[in-house]
Amino acid sequence: MADRMMIWAHCNSCAHKTKHDVVAERVSNHSAEMQDGFEIEWTDTHRIIECRGCEAVSFHLSWWHSEYDVSEDVTLYPPRISRAMPGWSDQLPDDIEELMKEIYSALHADSRRLAMMGARACVDMYMNETIGDVGGFAEKLRTLVESGHLSKSDKGILDAALEVGHAASHRGHCPSSKEVNQVMDIVENLLQKLALSKSAELLSRSTPKRTRISKARAAKP
Repeated sequence: MADRMMIWAHCNSCAHKTKHDVVAERVSNHSAEMQDGFEIEWTDTHRIIECRGCEAVSFHLSWWHSEYDVSEDVTLYPPRISRAMPGWSDQLPDDIEELMKEIYSALHADSRRLAMMGARACVDMYMNETIGDVGGFAEKLRTLVESGHLSKSDKGILDAALEVGHAASHRGHCPSSKEVNQVMDIVENLLQKLALSKSAELLSRSTPKRTRISKARAAKP
């Protein structure tokens, strides 16, 4: 172990950069001569690496090219996790939880448009779960407010998140990373209410009920 090469790399399990041991390495050197006699070179370095903290194993590919003004380009597999899926997601209905997994897979691959389309669909599924399929988005939002599931201020916030998904679906809009995280904050906050309601129901069932003592029994010396 002590003889192994060490590199710094992002660890998905630890959620930050950690020291990794290089378990195996394969370096491929390439070159090509251009038409004007000029030669270019590039190198692919494939590594299997293991986190020294949690011992998670991943694949690390670094790429260098003589004609590109970058010291090294790195690809990791599994990809770096840009946002962790909430721990309470397993309390969501199965269909919503499965869609959430797909959304986070899109986020990890930096497929922002797909993630925002999924987020919009997720909100629609939440509304159907909560109040039923009562019409389009505008009608569902209005019904959520009228039924007390959503405040007027929350409606405005959710409207903004839905518009990003709509723009990604119909106008090819590619949101920034900041916008994506803002939308996911809003969607997670909405879905957490659904998850907490299920948790509260399970907690209520498992909590022992108070035993009432009759007045006659209480009066006995």
